[in-house]
Amino acid sequence: MSRRVVAIVALAGLIAAGAAIVRAADSPLQGTWQIVDQNGRPGPGVYIFARTHYSMMTASADRPDIVDISQASADDLRALYGPMAANAGVYEVSGNLVTIRPIVAKIPVVMKAGAYEVYAFAIDGTSLTLTQQRNVRGPVEGRAPVRLVRVE
Repeated sequence: MSRRVVAIVALAGLIAAGAAIVRAADSPLQGTWQIVDQNGRPGPGVYIFARTHYSMMTASADRPDIVDISQASADDLRALYGPMAANAGVYEVSGNLVTIRPIVAKIPVVMKAGAYEVYAFAIDGTSLTLTQQRNVRGPVEGRAPVRLVRVE
């Protein structure tokens, strides 16, 4: 009787693991998305969603063109790196919400243990809109949605 219970528990575990893999593989976000402006023109930003991991990188298009960073002043470096955002980690989708949990980020506080951000998302054909709802510090209000278009 004990072997039968162990076999049933093992089978249930395999079925649950398989269902989780199917759910992750079916993520509507999976793919590569490029930021676009209000007119639909591509901008400097790419979001990549794999099966369970993501990467987000954006930058301002009007950053200074610094050829030799070793000669740059502190103000030059702030102008260069300040308007950039970059992080990567794991994500989960639940309904129309995606929760990201950064593993690496430009800003250290973003990747601290327990950090997360939750975005509402909407997909319309090849367009994706992400609007931040909350993070580990609480609700986020007044943020403009990020608009992206699927490129892969």
